Amino acid sequence: MVGKSSVPERWTDYLPLGRRMPGTRFIAFKVPLKKVKPPLNASFDQKLPPEERFSPCDLLKKIKEQKEELGLIIDLTYTTRYYRPEELPATLCYSKIWTMGHEIPNKQTIYQFKYVVKKFLEDNKDNDKLIGVHCTHGLNRTGYLVCRYLIDVEGMEPNAAIELFNRSRGHPIERTNYIQDLRRRAVQKNCEVKRLDSGSFKDKSSAAANTKKQIPRHHPHHSNQPPLAVPRSSSSARKSWQRGPKVQAHARALAPGAAQQRQPCALAARNSQLTVPAEEQRKGLCFSTQPPQYRPPQRSPAARKRKRRRKKSAETA
Repeated sequence: MVGKSSVPERWTDYLPLGRRMPGTRFIAFKVPLKKVKPPLNASFDQKLPPEERFSPCDLLKKIKEQKEELGLIIDLTYTTRYYRPEELPATLCYSKIWTMGHEIPNKQTIYQFKYVVKKFLEDNKDNDKLIGVHCTHGLNRTGYLVCRYLIDVEGMEPNAAIELFNRSRGHPIERTNYIQDLRRRAVQKNCEVKRLDSGSFKDKSSAAANTKKQIPRHHPHHSNQPPLAVPRSSSSARKSWQRGPKVQAHARALAPGAAQQRQPCALAARNSQLTVPAEEQRKGLCFSTQPPQYRPPQRSPAARKRKRRRKKSAETA
């Protein structure tokens, strides 16, 4: 098991952050690692030389050196161990979108990303604040979702979007499956997220259960309120027409209880109040801030032996 203060694998091989992508509000960077004040021992700084450290404070400092201002951070990592939103300034927006690595993000994840970006842009028309996006290395998941937005919403050619991201980040997208999937995308300008009240949102949210929704009074990180009840569509829901009436009635009876595990999308200033407009409640435009059930891939016997040898050598050193 990876320790809480273990530096991510190959994290030091990449530049901390790139530059603003010309013609957009995006800037990509690798995940910043939290600073822990003494006397706590779980600190990433203890395992890194000073010149390789990159904390949330360092991130804001480096962006300021580029004469830019950060308005939103979209966190695509599949963990919460690297840093906490409370380390960010209270005026900075933060959104956590749980995204598994190595595989193509699913439709729900892509839709979440597009919605959060479009919502921020509509709320910040009068300024030029940047949207910072990161996964572990700020490269593969980050590059894929940023390019998907540019292709699907802004109408950019796939190869042009990939080249723009690679040049601005300072490293190219590495995973072949991400690149191949992006290049298969047809250019459909504004095909999905024209406006927050567009018909596409109505279509995508039509499968939401007609359950009584509750409005959270505070940011999800600080709220004790029950989560907003919006069950996400799934393959089982799509196949419900194949089931008998008794099975469908039983599923509807269980829906409110299952929905208690849902929470809204965390798009708000860190300490500000978050209210979901009634119109968006009806459309079901909110997303889970909890990771889906995930079973990590099993290591091969040879990989387990190598890990044991590394651990043993580290203990004897």
